[in-house]
Amino acid sequence: MMKMIIIHKGKGLWKTVRYISLLLFIVLLLTGCGAAESGGQEEASKHVAGEAASVESAGDPLGHIEAAPIDDPAAAAEEMTSLIKTFKAAVESDNRDDAIAQAERMASIWKSLSQGMPEEQSDRLNQMNADLGGLLEAVHAESWDKARLVDLDYSLYQGFRDVKTVLQIS
Repeated sequence: MMKMIIIHKGKGLWKTVRYISLLLFIVLLLTGCGAAESGGQEEASKHVAGEAASVESAGDPLGHIEAAPIDDPAAAAEEMTSLIKTFKAAVESDNRDDAIAQAERMASIWKSLSQGMPEEQSDRLNQMNADLGGLLEAVHAESWDKARLVDLDYSLYQGFRDVKTVLQIS
């Protein structure tokens, strides 16, 4: 009789564990869906863009950059993606000259590519302009805020990934 009670309680325990696991799964699923809808990454990049926009109000950091001559938009987009990826390494290794050259080249390519942006994509255009302007300002600063430079670089990475689909560049 004692064995039956233990086995019976054991089965009830497993049933309870399964029930709790199912509830936990549902809570995690709903939490994940809510986070995706809250715009977590978008909000973070808007925060970075807000900092960049405050820099922009002091003067247009992209104003002195000339648009790069581009024959092949796909190749230019690939170069831009590569520059965005390697910029972080230049910042982390304190290679100022390389980081400045990469930032200016990114801005130059962006000025050319952004001319093909549809008017209804002005939010993305403004976001990329603000991020690049902030990046140029921060990279030319006397003392580097590496965290800000990396944040701006990441925001550029996300923004450019989205922009490539709008420009229909793979």
